[in-house]
Amino acid sequence: MAGWVRRLTRISLLLFPFWQMIQLLDHNTGPSRLRLGEQVASLLLDAIRLREYVPGQKLPSERELGTRLAVNRTAVREGLRLLENQRFIEVRRGKYGGAFVLAAPADLALERVRGKIDELRQLFEYREIMEPLAAAMAAERIGEADLARLTELHVQELYELEFSDSGEQLRAIDEEIHELIAAATKNQHVLDAAHEARLGLALGLDLLGRSAARRRESTMGHAEIIDALVHHDSAEAADAMERHAAATTRAVTEFLAARGIDLEAADRIPLWTRRGKLSTEATLTPEAPDSTTA
Repeated sequence: MAGWVRRLTRISLLLFPFWQMIQLLDHNTGPSRLRLGEQVASLLLDAIRLREYVPGQKLPSERELGTRLAVNRTAVREGLRLLENQRFIEVRRGKYGGAFVLAAPADLALERVRGKIDELRQLFEYREIMEPLAAAMAAERIGEADLARLTELHVQELYELEFSDSGEQLRAIDEEIHELIAAATKNQHVLDAAHEARLGLALGLDLLGRSAARRRESTMGHAEIIDALVHHDSAEAADAMERHAAATTRAVTEFLAARGIDLEAADRIPLWTRRGKLSTEATLTPEAPDSTTA
């Protein structure tokens, strides 16, 4: 219980303006107004990162995507072309063609992380603060339907762990488990924060997809969290989630360290305050005294 009380004393860290974290996730350095095709690519990439579409899976047709997103097929084609150029999908021609999600080879996953190490560090730190608090809140508010779904997902997870060589379905299950827990808080701000954090963390999680030991560790961590939620034990839910999040951070840190990248020693980038850029960067030059006055 003492650990849970200590976490509550740091609640202000959870409440710091999340728009700063969203800013970290925005890697577009151009104008804020994106072309329609870029917006399509961004929405599809979010879905791929959250494993709504897993590697090997075919995306909906251009016509269906256009209908879902209320855009023309030209915009859809542009979005797909952008994702293909970035090696997130492969577009195949012919009768059985379409756009298929690609798995990221280890070297490509590492390449995508380079240059974003400090952002990744901050997101892992943020997650280790936010998700235990969300789990504690969920333990108090979660309903029977959500508990039944979490239990069902964990059964699927155990099956995939035992009988599948691929970690892709496990990753999709992992995303749904964490989203369900965040939704169980019945707090839209917590759910939105968790969603944005998971989008940013996807780059780091992509590094671990080939580790059978990590998949097993993650599955067992989910078992502890779900058990605490079933018993509506806020303190244990927070502790279990804290252990689970810390294990992920440790695994990514070790993976990067083995390749000469120190996550802990990443350069600390400056942050804006709540009042924005003006409050941290701008300086005012005092006006010269008016020579007509004493």
